[in-house]
Amino acid sequence: MDEPYVGQEFESEAAAHAFYNAFATRIGFVIRVSKLSRSRRDGSPIGRVLVCNKEGFRMSDKRENIVRQRAETRVGCRAMVLVRKVSSEKWVITKFVNEHTHPFTPGKSRRELIYNQYPNEHIYNQYPNEHDKIRELSQQLAIEKKRSATLKRNLEMVFQYIEEHNLSFSKRIQDVADSIRELESREKETPL
Repeated sequence: MDEPYVGQEFESEAAAHAFYNAFATRIGFVIRVSKLSRSRRDGSPIGRVLVCNKEGFRMSDKRENIVRQRAETRVGCRAMVLVRKVSSEKWVITKFVNEHTHPFTPGKSRRELIYNQYPNEHIYNQYPNEHDKIRELSQQLAIEKKRSATLKRNLEMVFQYIEEHNLSFSKRIQDVADSIRELESREKETPL
């Protein structure tokens, strides 16, 4: 399997994700979804950033009484790939950074790689990807809530426009009906 490169095309976002995930597993690191860009026109995905799961640094925990400190897994790794949807409906790699700040462990499965990050935390050993999945689903839920609110506002504006249009249309019909009645009453008043 080749290394990702700028300009590489995929049929879908999922295909790009699968390719980078397979590449990462072969090299010996784990990826995670970082950012998603959506179209302002219809809210559909148009860009995705996939990063090494050791990207960045964890923000400090502001809670006062932390019973158990989680293992530090982020070490500021810069490795990432950015894929964007182009006019041909294909997904293209527009940026690829292959600079890692940590050693690789090739030959291990994704599950083993994640498991090794939390050697002293039995809950993560049982469900090593649960925290990332919950965070990802929470982010998706927040995005969908924003999208839903936008759609609701748009629908309300459409209904308001329809209502205003109906009132205007009803007034015009009433004006026409009044004009017809007035003409009919004039016809009755004027003898032939």
